[in-house]
Amino acid sequence: MTTKPTFRPATGFKHALETRVDEYFRRAGISKTGNLGMYLKALLLLAWLAGSYYLLVFHVTSLPGGVLCGLSLALATAAVGFNIQHDGNHGSFSSRPWLNRLAGLTLDLVGASSYLWIWKHNFGHHTYTNIPDSDDDIDLAPVGRLSSEIPFCSYHRYQHYYLWFFYAFLVIQWHFFNDYKKLWTGKIGQRTFERPRGWDLATLVAGKVIFYGLAFIIPFMRHRWWVVLAYYFGVMMVVGLVISVVFQLAHIVEETEHPASLEDIHSEWVIHQIQTTADFARENRLLTWYLGGLNFQVIHHLFPRICHVHYPQVARVVAQVCNEYQINYRAHRSIFGAIRSHFRFLQSMGRPQPQL
Repeated sequence: MTTKPTFRPATGFKHALETRVDEYFRRAGISKTGNLGMYLKALLLLAWLAGSYYLLVFHVTSLPGGVLCGLSLALATAAVGFNIQHDGNHGSFSSRPWLNRLAGLTLDLVGASSYLWIWKHNFGHHTYTNIPDSDDDIDLAPVGRLSSEIPFCSYHRYQHYYLWFFYAFLVIQWHFFNDYKKLWTGKIGQRTFERPRGWDLATLVAGKVIFYGLAFIIPFMRHRWWVVLAYYFGVMMVVGLVISVVFQLAHIVEETEHPASLEDIHSEWVIHQIQTTADFARENRLLTWYLGGLNFQVIHHLFPRICHVHYPQVARVVAQVCNEYQINYRAHRSIFGAIRSHFRFLQSMGRPQPQL
């Protein structure tokens, strides 16, 4: 098992952050978890998902209608991932554990294991953000090079062009390869994890069976096999591209820090999170609504147990504390600015000796 990175002891900055944020919620008289607005939003997104699926599988007969419903299904699937499963599996959807678990299971509904995601995302990525061999999210080797620790290959010179295509296969890999590889090896990246047993294993298996039934068995009963496969790949490639790009814009950009090794970590954990994370398009209310606040990624990494409906307000508090302690709170004004920064980062990492 890979050695765990060691962070420096917490300082007054962490205490100030937690105190100010707690004070905001106390004065506002609200819970840190989801509220009625969050629950209504979840119902709306699930209705969007179910309606898109119904129209695509049971109603549409023309190619234009199929493309439109397929795109709607893809965007609804990504929205459920950004909003419902993400908050649920972080324990921020509700103050009730059973409701968080129910929300988290929507990830299994769309074909990926919530159990494995928690180990990969909550315990790996959130703890060791952007650290090679510890954050599995930055390991795209040998296809992509997101760290100077990844051996350089000549084709990496073009990764700022071709990786966007590979991003589209993220969800398809979950469905047919990555989840099974983790179960077989007992590892996520270089780190071991506790394999699911009992109800956790039963839930994982049931989720896969239900998804395969919804994605293939039922559609096969109504449409030709090649049509079903064509729509499956089309829909899931859109989902994969949308999800991949959103998460890459939070960490894999020029402005964030990218430790080359464990020895490069010289800060406490909360400062490391701010150094390796960036917000984008914080003034875009529609995008914030759709992304489940994941454009406020700094806030999410500092306070993952706070529901995303509170992120814009909490961001103001965090920015003020960062300013007082002279800590750089990174943010792009627009999503397009973040995309350009990600493109340039990929371009830089495509050189034998990256210049960051």
